[in-house]
Amino acid sequence: MKLGPVDMENLPDSVPEAKSRLVRDLSRADSRELLAVSWVKAQPALTAFLVASTPQFSDAEDLLQEVAAEVARRFDDYDLSRPFLPWALWVAKIKIANFYRARERSPVKFIGDSIDALGEACERVQAVLSEEKWALEKCLTSLTGRSRQLLQLRYFEDLTPQEMSGRLEMTPGAVRIALLRIRSALISCIRSTLAGAPTSHG
Repeated sequence: MKLGPVDMENLPDSVPEAKSRLVRDLSRADSRELLAVSWVKAQPALTAFLVASTPQFSDAEDLLQEVAAEVARRFDDYDLSRPFLPWALWVAKIKIANFYRARERSPVKFIGDSIDALGEACERVQAVLSEEKWALEKCLTSLTGRSRQLLQLRYFEDLTPQEMSGRLEMTPGAVRIALLRIRSALISCIRSTLAGAPTSHG
C-alpha cells in the first residue's frame, strides 16, 4: 500500500482505530517520508529551543544535527498517533542534558523545570505559527486578478516595485500602495479567520 504524505496529528481523534490501521499499513518507505514531513514542520521550534538552551549558536547547530540523527534512529519506536513535536523536544532535552553533563565546568546550568518550560513555550509558538500559516493560505485563495499577480511578482519572483512597474504598466509608487493595501487586507483576513477557527489546523 503506497501512501502519500500523512499528517497524523490532523486525523480525527474520534477514530483511533483508523489511526491504528493506518500505522499498521505504513511501509518503511512511507515511514521515512512521514519522518521527513514531520521534521520539516518541527525544525523551526526545535532550532529555537536549542538556540535558547545553549551558550553559542554553533552548539545549537551541532545539537540539531544530533537530534535529527537520534530522531531518525528512534523513529520506528515513535507512536505515530501522537504529536511529533513534543516527542522530538523530548529527544532534544536528552541531548541538551548530555551536552551540559559533558561540560561540567561550564558556568551555565539548566534546571529541569526551566528546560521543560522552554520546551512548552516552543510548542505554543509552533502552534501559533501553524495556525497563522493555515489562515494565510486560506486568505490567499480569495485573491484574484491583479492582487494575486502583484503578490506573485513581489514574493515568489522577488521583484522590486521598480521592476514590477515595468511589467504591470504601473508607477513604482502605485505598486507600493497596492502591495500595502493587499497586505493590510490579508492581515485583516487572517485575524478574522483565526478568530472564527474552532480547532487547530497546524
